[in-house]
Amino acid sequence: MALVPPPRGIPVSALQATLEILRSQKAPMKRRALLEELDRRGHRISLAGLNRILQHCAENRSTVERPEGVSASP
Repeated sequence: MALVPPPRGIPVSALQATLEILRSQKAPMKRRALLEELDRRGHRISLAGLNRILQHCAENRSTVERPEGVSASP
C-alpha cells in the first residue's frame, strides 16, 4: 500500500517506523508497547503524537484498530 503523505506536524520518519513495526508483528500492539518500540528505534514521540499518526493511518486504511490493539491492514 502506498504511503499517503501525512498532514503537517506528523514526521514522515515516525509514520514510516510505526507502519514498519506494525507490519513486523503477528498480533495487534497496544499503544504503550508501540511507543516503547518507537523510542528504542530513535523515534521519541508523545502518546498524542502517536494518536495522530494512528488516526492518519486509519483514515488511509493502513491500520486496523481492535480491542487487542493496533495492527497493520492485511
